[in-house]
Amino acid sequence: MDKYETIGARLRQARTIKGLSIPDVFEKTSISRGNLSTLETDKSKPSSDALIVLSDLYGVTTDWILKGEGVGPQFSIKEPAEALYDAGGFPGVPNKKLLSFFEAIAQEWEKGDEETRGWIIVQLRKAFPDIAEKLKKIR
Repeated sequence: MDKYETIGARLRQARTIKGLSIPDVFEKTSISRGNLSTLETDKSKPSSDALIVLSDLYGVTTDWILKGEGVGPQFSIKEPAEALYDAGGFPGVPNKKLLSFFEAIAQEWEKGDEETRGWIIVQLRKAFPDIAEKLKKIR
């Protein structure tokens, strides 16, 4: 099972990537803390109103929240460099130019088709052959 296979997991990931706490989301949306918690733990599903508000706040599509398809959370160079991201994000990258570059690649990946994604992988393997070799050994 993919770590972000559920609605709750995707909501939690998006909130974390945006650097928001549950109280922060409550302040910005008026969705109760308890409701936010039950959504993120998959004890309930978001109402259509909550879905739209959270989609707007997190900068993701409602399809991504509901099905994991479409535009997911994007990384912002305005976020603190020391922010910790889940497996779906990048670990804290102190260099804003580097983070901006990763952000651009991630955006191309998200909006691209299989051919585009394949091209990105080929280019990254060419640019970073040592890392590509290490990854082969892990699998």
